Amino acid sequence: MGLSLDAVAGGVVGEVPGSPGGVLAVADSWRAGARVLDEAASSVVSSRLAVPSWQGISAEAFRSSSRGLEGDLDASIMGLLDGARHLEAYAQVLADAQEALERLRALVGAALLEAVDAGAPAVLVAGVRYAAAGAAVGIRARVSIAAMRTAAALNAVGVGGDGAGSGVGVGASGDSVADDSKGKVDDHTGAKTAFSAEDIRRLRQQADGRADWDSAHQGDIGDCYLLATLDAYSRTEDGEQFLRDHVRWSEKDQAFIVTLYDDDGKPVYVKVTDYYTDGNQGDQVRDRQMPNLISVYERAYGQYLGDHDLPGGKANEAMEDLSGRDAHRVETKGAPGFLGWWREDHKYTDSEWKEIEDAVEAGCPVVGGTSDGDFDDGSSVEAWADTDDNGRVDDSDEKGVYTIAEGHAYSVVAIDDKYVTLRNPWARNDTSGGYVPPEEDEEDGLIRITREDYEKYFQHTDIGEIPGES
Repeated sequence: MGLSLDAVAGGVVGEVPGSPGGVLAVADSWRAGARVLDEAASSVVSSRLAVPSWQGISAEAFRSSSRGLEGDLDASIMGLLDGARHLEAYAQVLADAQEALERLRALVGAALLEAVDAGAPAVLVAGVRYAAAGAAVGIRARVSIAAMRTAAALNAVGVGGDGAGSGVGVGASGDSVADDSKGKVDDHTGAKTAFSAEDIRRLRQQADGRADWDSAHQGDIGDCYLLATLDAYSRTEDGEQFLRDHVRWSEKDQAFIVTLYDDDGKPVYVKVTDYYTDGNQGDQVRDRQMPNLISVYERAYGQYLGDHDLPGGKANEAMEDLSGRDAHRVETKGAPGFLGWWREDHKYTDSEWKEIEDAVEAGCPVVGGTSDGDFDDGSSVEAWADTDDNGRVDDSDEKGVYTIAEGHAYSVVAIDDKYVTLRNPWARNDTSGGYVPPEEDEEDGLIRITREDYEKYFQHTDIGEIPGES
């Protein structure tokens, strides 16, 4: 026939208006503004600390005023970054919808042309048109809903105003804490503690291999993706050595120098002289929590991204920034459904499952995420934790009822055809249904669940490359 695919399908499917690139350009400008304000906030702090000998009423008034200005700048920075995240999420929805309509247009055009050429009854041709138009309406509805949610979120962020921010990652306490003085959400990255001489001595021992460090113990910062990634590296000797090789003590700078990598794989050297007070809880030493090498990396990554960009990231991106090498994500998203729209079946294929198994067996960092898991009927699972405190989950441990945390990341410790052993960076797993673990159980975050439960709750699994291999 002389009809083109566009001519046949264009009127049926229609278009999704908008420019993902334009939305991303706005988001980039907001992030650039946040960086400018961050530099200004740093200058305010420097000016406050520049003359420590200045005392008296005037000095105290100046310091009080500068703290207030710093707080205002931090609030504006958080608002800009929250807004940028919402815009980036909307741009992705818009791009996905436009791609889906393009696939739908091609499928509809081909189906209509085939039906007409084959002399199909008019009612069949009309049915194809009707189904296609319905699918297109559904795609556009997703975009409209996303647009309304984004607009509401941007109004709530209130850049430079008093609206509460949103989109902040959740820490181990399970929630974010509002700063009543500003009406903003506290992401807990503001408080830092300088390394003591004892801290430096211990951290240098960990960095040069004379001492080990405890597993991650997430505080109130919502950076589970990063701590689960660092846990995943720390579970093997090669991974531990990799982390050691990328941090060193500089006597000249009186700082730890951590090597990270930019998007082009080029090294970025970050000086670390303190740690997040509300971040990773570190090592238990003489009844005190003291910073460890994971704390150093957490602070370095926060400086690399910007404090307020630390919460709410992705494990595969953290793997690439830590190693300078590729990482990838395996998802349960199934094959295209009717007329090209992807369906979520919450199942990994056998080849995907084997890919995860092989990665864990080879010592690659592997992290599972629950941000898009199926929590429609709750989060409780029958599972095994390390109730006998031998550092692993096996048949000697007691079976109980636990909850899987939504919007969270866990390191994958072991996996086979039936079970997956995970570690929660909270260093604990909350129980459910009235279950009480043995009284002598010392929580460590380890949990073993079935393959079915992993597929249900863990919509994606991030895999990095083997540490030390070229």
